[in-house]
Amino acid sequence: MPLFTCITCRVAFADGEIQRRHYKTDWHRYNLKRKVAEMPPVTAEVFQQKVLEQNAEAEAQQQSKTKTMNCQLCNKTFSSENAYSNHMSSKKHRELEIAKSKKEENMMRKGLSVEKVELEKQGIRKQNSASENADSSSNEDDDYDSDFEEEALEVTDCLFCPHHSVSLEDSMRHMTRSHSFFIPDLEFVVDLKGLLTYLGEKVGIGNICLYCNEKGKNFFSTEAVQKHMVDKGHTKMDSEGDAILEYADFYDFSSSYPDYDPSEENGSDEIERENTLAVDEQTLELCLPSGAKIGHRNLRHIYKQSLPPERSRHSKCNICLKLYGNAFEAIQNR
Repeated sequence: MPLFTCITCRVAFADGEIQRRHYKTDWHRYNLKRKVAEMPPVTAEVFQQKVLEQNAEAEAQQQSKTKTMNCQLCNKTFSSENAYSNHMSSKKHRELEIAKSKKEENMMRKGLSVEKVELEKQGIRKQNSASENADSSSNEDDDYDSDFEEEALEVTDCLFCPHHSVSLEDSMRHMTRSHSFFIPDLEFVVDLKGLLTYLGEKVGIGNICLYCNEKGKNFFSTEAVQKHMVDKGHTKMDSEGDAILEYADFYDFSSSYPDYDPSEENGSDEIERENTLAVDEQTLELCLPSGAKIGHRNLRHIYKQSLPPERSRHSKCNICLKLYGNAFEAIQNR
């Protein structure tokens, strides 16, 4: 019988050094676990085959996991199925899919080739990757900047939903009935079409909520800002305080003034002709209809002078000339 053996693995060794190294191998540890479970030991060849099979299975699982846990559209890789499923059902991912489909439809309508469409897809993926790296701590519910061109809403388009009307009146009727929208101080509006055009550009191009203006969160699509206004009940214009000054070009409140006289509007041309102001080119003085004169501010240093009253500098000489003149006339008369 050899002196150096391993009872667990049932092998013999030539010397004690080889036996001690054997005790540190994975094969010996594996047989120890089998011995505890009351299972027979395996040979070194069988153990090596099991190791190769396990490595191949782990590699296959890793490849399948990498393939299924990678979102090619968002260029993201997930470490668990739960995180991957949550991402696929997230609002951000769905909006990106919708934006991508719209982009592809627009490109195909313009007659672009399939190769250019693929290039655009790759460009979108690069943009998505750059935005994710720049803001990795953003919430999954934040709106995604699709960088697609937005168009202004027409006056016949609803500001809060995709509804399209035949005329401006029908559009206003729809927004009033469906979204309780109204224009504040409508009786003072002088350019209703211009006001609705401005609101359409604000929602369609600027993606700005009509009530939050630029004080709220940023939106990156017309659908997102419309959904926000409907969900939050912001289907109205912000007309409190100085906010109404934004729409001052479309209003005329002169009829609400206490001293307003409608007849003045008819005779305004005649009054302007009567009250024509004139400027003296030499003195630069403004002559008012009342006869008063107003000096130019460039000559204020002259008006500020305090001059003494005017007096004759040669009064005595004038008296002498008058006396001698009378005497000279008397001599000539002789």
